[in-house]
Amino acid sequence: MTASVIFSTYNSEDWLEKTIIGFSVQTFKDFEIIIADDGSNEETAILIALLRPQFTMPIIHSWQEDNGFRLSRSRNKAVALASHDYIILIDGDMVLDKHFIADHLEVAQPGY
Repeated sequence: MTASVIFSTYNSEDWLEKTIIGFSVQTFKDFEIIIADDGSNEETAILIALLRPQFTMPIIHSWQEDNGFRLSRSRNKAVALASHDYIILIDGDMVLDKHFIADHLEVAQPGY
């Protein structure tokens, strides 16, 4: 089983960087990162472009125009881009334990 990990962001480059770098220590490596961006400024896109070459897993930046707080819409757009069979949603201010994805997939069941 493979995973798409989706997290949200909005003009929070410090946490964005910490969250992305935290993915580098995962023991399970077959996953993609999708950033559900609820209208961040250009600094967010620049940071993602700088970090992307440092990782072997795909980093997808899903962005929508800033029209107020539309977190659900942003996440839904990101889910539509997911290409793996299991979706994990986290918040954009989390640095994951190195077994986080592996632990999820260990108990995952198709259809749930």
